[in-house]
Amino acid sequence: MRTLIAVAAAMAASFVPTAARAAAPIVYGYPYAAECPAAGLVDAVDRWRMDECNCTSYVAWALTENGQRTDWFIAGAMDAFNWLHVAELAGLPVGRTPRVGAVAVWPHATRFGHVAYVTGLDSGGRFDVAEYNLPLPFAFDERYGLRPAGAEFIYVPVGRRGAASERLGRVPRPPG
Repeated sequence: MRTLIAVAAAMAASFVPTAARAAAPIVYGYPYAAECPAAGLVDAVDRWRMDECNCTSYVAWALTENGQRTDWFIAGAMDAFNWLHVAELAGLPVGRTPRVGAVAVWPHATRFGHVAYVTGLDSGGRFDVAEYNLPLPFAFDERYGLRPAGAEFIYVPVGRRGAASERLGRVPRPPG
């Protein structure tokens, strides 16, 4: 009977997202969510100078909420395909192994690339992410059990804590 219970518990655990098995990073509460998808359609710009309701804006928010640095961002250069280059210019470590709290980057996933926030790992090397704008335009999604093939990771260190209570900034889009 004990063996049967242990097997049932192990099977049940395999259906729980890996992020739920351990203390999970903050991934809910994106301050622009109520404005999606409209803000994404009109290219509204957030306080990090990224388009709201896009993967880059969401990951910038997730980094801030989890106390990780965002001072390495370069305004106007943060399309997802360029995040690895900008991170390397700032001296941040990058690699091919997922870690909770890392930024997953798929430089060629779309025309602009794609970034997501790594929320969990499993013992087989797969990982979970929280993200915006993939697979649904301008919408939040979580994906589980992803293989690292094709992804690279930015290991963003802890920095000044950016609180959600800080003013939601918007910046005007430059003309042209």
